[in-house]
Amino acid sequence: MIRNYFKIAFRNLRSGGWYSALNIGGLAVVLAVSLLLFWWVKDELTFDRFHADSDRIYQINAHFGKGTDENTFTSTPGPVAAVIRKQVPEVESATRIGYYPSGTFRANGKTFNEGDNLAYADDNFLEIFSGFKVMYGNEKALFSAPNSLVITEKLAMKFFGTADAVGKVITNIENDMSFIVSAILENAPDNSSLRYNMYVNMDVLRNTDPAKGGRKLIDENWDDYGFETYVKLNPNVDPERVGKKLTFIQATVLKKRENTSDYRLQSLTDIHLYPVEGNESMVKQVQILGSVALLLLSIGCINYVNLTTARATRRCKEVGIRKVVGAGAWQLARQLLIESALTLGLSLVLAISLLQLLIPFYSSITGKSGHFSLGDPQVWQVLAGALLFCFLLAGIYPALLVSRFNPIMALKGYSSQVSGAGLRKLLVVTQFSLATMLIVGTFIIGSQLRFIRERDPGYNRKHVFAFNGRQFTPQFKQALMSESSILGVSTSTESPVNVLTGTASSDWDGKEKDRVVVMAQMSVDQDFIPNFKMKLVAGRNFSGTKADSTHFILNETAIKETGIKDPVGKRFKRESTEGIIIGVVKDFNTTTIRESVWPLIMYSNPNSNNIINVHTTGELAPAALAATEKLWKQYIPQYPFEYAFLDSNYDQLYRSEQQTGQLFNFFAGVAIVISCLGLLGLASFTTEQRTKEIGIRKVLGATVLNITTLLSKDFIKLVIIAILIASPVAWFLMDHWLKDFAYKVSIEWWIFPLGGSVAIFSALLTISFQSVKAALANPVKSIRSE
Repeated sequence: MIRNYFKIAFRNLRSGGWYSALNIGGLAVVLAVSLLLFWWVKDELTFDRFHADSDRIYQINAHFGKGTDENTFTSTPGPVAAVIRKQVPEVESATRIGYYPSGTFRANGKTFNEGDNLAYADDNFLEIFSGFKVMYGNEKALFSAPNSLVITEKLAMKFFGTADAVGKVITNIENDMSFIVSAILENAPDNSSLRYNMYVNMDVLRNTDPAKGGRKLIDENWDDYGFETYVKLNPNVDPERVGKKLTFIQATVLKKRENTSDYRLQSLTDIHLYPVEGNESMVKQVQILGSVALLLLSIGCINYVNLTTARATRRCKEVGIRKVVGAGAWQLARQLLIESALTLGLSLVLAISLLQLLIPFYSSITGKSGHFSLGDPQVWQVLAGALLFCFLLAGIYPALLVSRFNPIMALKGYSSQVSGAGLRKLLVVTQFSLATMLIVGTFIIGSQLRFIRERDPGYNRKHVFAFNGRQFTPQFKQALMSESSILGVSTSTESPVNVLTGTASSDWDGKEKDRVVVMAQMSVDQDFIPNFKMKLVAGRNFSGTKADSTHFILNETAIKETGIKDPVGKRFKRESTEGIIIGVVKDFNTTTIRESVWPLIMYSNPNSNNIINVHTTGELAPAALAATEKLWKQYIPQYPFEYAFLDSNYDQLYRSEQQTGQLFNFFAGVAIVISCLGLLGLASFTTEQRTKEIGIRKVLGATVLNITTLLSKDFIKLVIIAILIASPVAWFLMDHWLKDFAYKVSIEWWIFPLGGSVAIFSALLTISFQSVKAALANPVKSIRSE
């Protein structure tokens, strides 16, 4: 019996011709695209869950201030982990990760520059992060010597050309320190929050001369917020209780000194979606793109339901005969369910082939590896979920509808009982509503991305490239400034694009005793403000003399937050340095425009300025780069020259928004194409049903335009209704998305007619193809064929 069902199902698919091709092709496309989206969503929702007992692992965050002064940071003082191990029995294990500065390394006779993916780590690192697997080395004794480090397979291949690099030596040529590779870790998976390629033994930091960057008192200095601290709690322990206990211990040790923090624990599995520093743009992106995947699947399923129910009229006599000879409703439904399953199965096979073509596109946009193997059980979970959704949405209704045919009416050829015209109209409206929402969303996201690119951040970042100066000298700076292709050179500790350093230790006259204000901070030279064309609204710039060491320039937000009146000449203290405010700089964005401008302290410490900013023009940029590299090799030949344009760094800050914009462009295109394919099928079916009517109308004098209008107007009405429904929903959703930005575009009214026009044009183009074809047909043949 089952064999017969499949035999009939195959025969019906073959006889369906291009309608079957539309069904299978449309479902295949939406399945392929949706599967990739679901895979991405699955990746995002399972961040860091590959570690054993991930539900018991927490990051400790430092919380400062109250009300408008409130801030939370992932960095904590060094002693926190040591105190937890000794005094908090609720914690099973505690470990730290500290920032290791980017540097130049020599390995295997070659020199390499490494960026931000370097860290210090405690020797019990893998007790908590057990998901990082050791390929070579002893995971029980991760650091075999005080000067040892652990690298990933990726870095081992880069440095040594082999994954088994245990025992080999890596030298940091900037401080002349050599390290022994004690273990090799597998590369971190795509869904890992920690993506470091090198972990240096924390003992190195503890034992290094402070002149070379060492911090001997990392287990005692509560002012050194330079570490991320992670804990694994014992089962059934309340994390809030642990945070309060740690806060109490710190208060006891420091005797309730000002500017201290309290501690709050955040689950490791929440860090990626709900970062405490920044906003929740990642969780919104997951929600949006997960919804888009469901919308695309729904659009594909609507096509299937529309075409299946429309063509059910051709099966009236088949169903009537089956019922007369004794077939029950369930048997008929089973036949049609098997046909639906077969269609979905063929669509899935085609979708898997399309996936292979889409994976490079997916990887280039998301930055993920795009590993999608049919041998992975998780892949089958995603496939099963998508197929079940399609089967429930697209398979059951047509099967139940056809199985309920009245056999007498069916044998007489009456198809009105299954016309389902009302349902099909509703589904077309739903389909184009979803497509229009995606089109409008694409326009709004594109508008916000243009706003980000074109908005004045308060300084001139155009044609500025920066590099790490390392052993930068005044002579090198003078040589650069003498080049005709270089307009100016400035130095700083931070890039103005993204200031990462802050302080909670500042004081001024009139400050409330218990108030804690976290401010961004950066050291700059006297050329920084004029070269970046920043505006001083009061006071003066740094002079380049020794007196600058006790001078400060604050931005407008800092003056507003502190409440200092007539700030120029007033006392100000940053950490241990006391001096006076000499100027106020106009606000500029020191981070992304998702956040409001931070209060900022500019101070002068030329010896710590390791970032060199070179200003040029678009035309002179190649010459400026060539001249800089030549001088670099003359003054600092031992290091390779690497640079980055500030515009590129700025774009990197908005990678997630750019990712969303690119995906929306693609998915809106897919949605409108699939919707139009369904509309083409319905228009073709309607035309077939009205062949005789069209022939008679032509004989009576109807023109091609008359026929085209006749066949198109009903469909266009449905699309217009869809636009009216989609517009307010799209406005609500995109307004919610824009709330993540402190600075954003307003949603203009014309975007909705524009999005609707795209939908109408696409629908009209699709329908006209079939309508004109029918209108040009010979009316004699069409009447005779009836």
